[in-house]
Amino acid sequence: MYPKLDFEKVKRRVMWDFRLEDEEVAFQKRRTGYAFIIDVLDGTPRLAIYHVTRFGSKTEYFDLQPPQEMLVKALAEQGASLSRDGLYNINHELRVWAEENLL
Repeated sequence: MYPKLDFEKVKRRVMWDFRLEDEEVAFQKRRTGYAFIIDVLDGTPRLAIYHVTRFGSKTEYFDLQPPQEMLVKALAEQGASLSRDGLYNINHELRVWAEENLL
């Protein structure tokens, strides 16, 4: 289990423009901070915080989740399927939801 999130720290260091495609950047150029992502595991999408460090990353889930329809819509916009586990970017609608409900 991960330690409890410091939401003030997340607020200060959130990278709203982070894209999962950026993960392949060389470590010396890698940005660190927090990003919101969608994690699909066993057909269930969840909004998660993605903590990016210089040498790795980890995902933490929130107890409070947006409506499933919002998550599914964001996945469909990316051509993703619930049948394929993986990490996906959020859309603007999920960003607004996260700002209003989590930060």
